[in-house]
Amino acid sequence: MHVSPGVGHRSSAVLIGFLGAGSYAQGHLLPNIPKRDDVVLKGVMTSTGTSSRSVAERFGFEFCTGDAADILENEEINTIFIATRHDTHADYTLRALKAGKNVFVEKPLCLASHELEEFGSFFKTSLEAGNSHPLLMVGYNRRFSPFAQMLKQEFGDGPMAMSYRINAGPIPPNSWIQDSEVGGGRIIGEVCHFIDFLTFLNGSNPVSVHACALPDPHHHNDSIQVLIAFQNGSVGTVAYLANGSKRFGKERIELSANGCTAVIDEFRNLAIYTNGRRKEKKLRGQDKGQKNEVELFIQAVREGTGPLIPIEDILCTSSTCFKIIQSIHSSQTMKA
Repeated sequence: MHVSPGVGHRSSAVLIGFLGAGSYAQGHLLPNIPKRDDVVLKGVMTSTGTSSRSVAERFGFEFCTGDAADILENEEINTIFIATRHDTHADYTLRALKAGKNVFVEKPLCLASHELEEFGSFFKTSLEAGNSHPLLMVGYNRRFSPFAQMLKQEFGDGPMAMSYRINAGPIPPNSWIQDSEVGGGRIIGEVCHFIDFLTFLNGSNPVSVHACALPDPHHHNDSIQVLIAFQNGSVGTVAYLANGSKRFGKERIELSANGCTAVIDEFRNLAIYTNGRRKEKKLRGQDKGQKNEVELFIQAVREGTGPLIPIEDILCTSSTCFKIIQSIHSSQTMKA
């Protein structure tokens, strides 16, 4: 579905409510919110009162609660971060958007196609009414990493050939992530990251996918290979593997176009081979873009600019993940 790029509501102050503040939020989101007079941590909600109080005291929220409505319906709050379990993301995000609040939601955006249709309808209605809508940001941080920005400058848009290998490792079959009703499984919950990254690199959305999974007694599709065709002629593969060695690296991306090749290893090392030369960049520590994405989102709220990730890309990434699952079950190529 084609939707408007949108323009957010400019805010003199960013008044933040947090839904969910587990280890990821406390490690990668909250510490990266700029400490400024016009950025205010208003309220935080977690599953228990004890953890809410602990997070509020540690990060300086004005209040804490165990009820999401205290955040979603608070008229003083204009921006909401959502880092709860996956099955709550769609409901909380839609409620916040309809209340006119900007939203940063951790991936995935939603777990079911009917939820995705609700998002499409919301933005389509805003477009047809000629209205601006609040900002929606999904935590696809890797496109905001320094190496992603360097590749974009070096290669521009497609067509290009891309491969992304993720040595994800196993998780227990009874983990909440594997529960299709709560976590959505690893394709919806994690592979979305890598679909978004390849979309960003080549500059167009997927048009078809073909996926295969290794046999799995639990039918969780933890180890898969996906072939993706993109609108501009680019092709990409995603190898998401749970059966590899823990001693091996986790993420490696290769990109080839116009006689040039680039390789990212672990978001620590970047090598670009072009014109018979090899350029290399190494970081002191891994940088997957979390700090940059949070800072840019806060800036976009303050300045009232458009979304950092086009809404069309956000919706297409979720749709593509649903199509990957359908392709595995049907052994057919699916239109994205």
